[in-house]
Amino acid sequence: MFIVEFSDWLANTAISQYFQVTPWVIPGMQTIHILCLALVLAGAVMVDLRVLGRGLKSESMAAVAERFLPSITPLVLVLLFTGIILIIAEPGRTLGNPAFYVKMVCLVLALIITARLRRYAATATTGDRAPVLLALLSMLLWTTIIVAGRFIAYIEPI
Repeated sequence: MFIVEFSDWLANTAISQYFQVTPWVIPGMQTIHILCLALVLAGAVMVDLRVLGRGLKSESMAAVAERFLPSITPLVLVLLFTGIILIIAEPGRTLGNPAFYVKMVCLVLALIITARLRRYAATATTGDRAPVLLALLSMLLWTTIIVAGRFIAYIEPI
């Protein structure tokens, strides 16, 4: 019940009202949010595929990680910024939605796994199965993040 009350309060704040009536805020933030998520996903999946031996075989794991992963931190900060604006603009749509919480849990887990794979790539040894399982789990989590993000628009908040 706290979530509903908080969402109602937030929706009635001046900043939320401003975001709701300004035509470009919600679609603009959604566009930036989706583009940044796509870039984060691309970098993480490139490393996942290299760990699985399925991509960029001509480059070392360390080189692939160093090439694709440094951009993740600033992109996640942009995701955080745009996500906060979207929550403020439409708190009832997000905060009461189970898909939102699935997305957030998967995002935290995916970022932890991506950080672990980055450390692994720097000191990679062949034949280690744990990184392969982490890479598979990473791709599953990133896919779930995308699907859950889309479901936020279609699942009724509680």
